[in-house]
Amino acid sequence: MIRNQSLPYVFDVKSSCLLNSLQYFHTTENFSVNVMHDVLEGVAQYELKLLFEYLKEKHVTSGELHSRMQNFDYGFMERNNRPAALSLCEKSNNLGLNAVQSWCLLRNVPLIFGDLVTSTDTHWDLLLLLFQIVNIIFSPMLSHIFVYLKHLIVEHHKLFKLLFPLKKCKAMKSNIIFFKNQLKLFLKYITKTLVKKKQQNHMVYSWQSSATFSRLDIGPGKMVSLNMVKGGSGFAIAMQVPSSSQVMKERWAKYHGFIYHPHLVICGKVEFEMPLFYQIDSVLTVHGKLLLLTVPLVTLAFQEHFHAYEVITSKHCFCFLSC
Repeated sequence: MIRNQSLPYVFDVKSSCLLNSLQYFHTTENFSVNVMHDVLEGVAQYELKLLFEYLKEKHVTSGELHSRMQNFDYGFMERNNRPAALSLCEKSNNLGLNAVQSWCLLRNVPLIFGDLVTSTDTHWDLLLLLFQIVNIIFSPMLSHIFVYLKHLIVEHHKLFKLLFPLKKCKAMKSNIIFFKNQLKLFLKYITKTLVKKKQQNHMVYSWQSSATFSRLDIGPGKMVSLNMVKGGSGFAIAMQVPSSSQVMKERWAKYHGFIYHPHLVICGKVEFEMPLFYQIDSVLTVHGKLLLLTVPLVTLAFQEHFHAYEVITSKHCFCFLSC
């Protein structure tokens, strides 16, 4: 373009970038990536589409594939993020989803289709490798994990080329490597890019309501005595208050931006690197303070094949979590 300025463009390049005049920047040397475009709308959808094509070829019909995804219970927290109809057009490298829908589908694919494949299926291994890489990239805190991330990326790319030798390694796939480098060099400054409108709304909300963000919002409820609440008598004894004490039993409550309601499973704490889960039985408020009456769950193991924790109901009595 510099040599022949009469050309309108060459390979979509129309002119030299003004930023190239900066001392420490050049568009051909400084590579910028972001998790929304390059992972959620790029690598993730690209590899999920290849996986779905494999499943259609070996395990399910196209109708069964769509039926499983549309009828799956994504849970209360993901009710607005569930993927819409997928685009499996051969000419496209994505599924036609936005970043939030892609993130929701990616996390639930092992539960939706894990029963169809065996633990020795190499296509499934590729998905699990992608999971490990994405989990590190999205992690809010990292410490001395970059060597491990590098080996995961190498293993992932080798397996990809083995399974899909005729597929070109898209530029967006190579961006995973740049994530590793930028995580290491600019860990404190990496921004998890959101859709522009959502990002602006979030910024405005944070600035204007930061003082009230921690407030407690509650849904409809009714005043009941503790002895009318399942497990309330035990709480009354522990708190040394009469079992006839009045509390407000809510249908739901929102605190610090998180919504709590009966039957929802939450992670209460982590012990010995294993999360401990609790299922909410009742949502109560006492003198403006949120209390969750929960049933402890026992975490048996992390099932890598389904990328999920296996839990069972505890025999212990109810316990209260204070927020």
